[in-house]
Amino acid sequence: MRKYSLLYLAFIFVALLGVLNFAALSLYLYWTIWWFDNVMHFLGGFSLGFFSLYIFYGSGLFGDKVSFSKAILISFVFVMILGGIWEVFEYINGLILSTEKYSLDVAHDLLADALGAISALWTARQFLKFS
Repeated sequence: MRKYSLLYLAFIFVALLGVLNFAALSLYLYWTIWWFDNVMHFLGGFSLGFFSLYIFYGSGLFGDKVSFSKAILISFVFVMILGGIWEVFEYINGLILSTEKYSLDVAHDLLADALGAISALWTARQFLKFS
């Protein structure tokens, strides 16, 4: 896999995320399709997973080879930190639908972020050289 392939994949999924978000806001999909937010968080975690792998693997910060367990930890922590920041952003800006089940919504969102990150790592695993 070429050095920038992970970065290109991350940008492709970010662009897809942007198009889907535009469509969702225009067509009220977040409010009419209950699972759509989970798909968006999965795609966010997926794209951030590729981006984190590029930063820590493709950029050469850790040498030519990274252990698979270290890649999992790096990708997971990176995505969870940014997912947590996003949840704080949603709360501060009043982007939540109700505070009644807010903690359950946050748990679902972070779980979808984590599954996206792990899926990105699993997808990239066949192309990367882990030690």
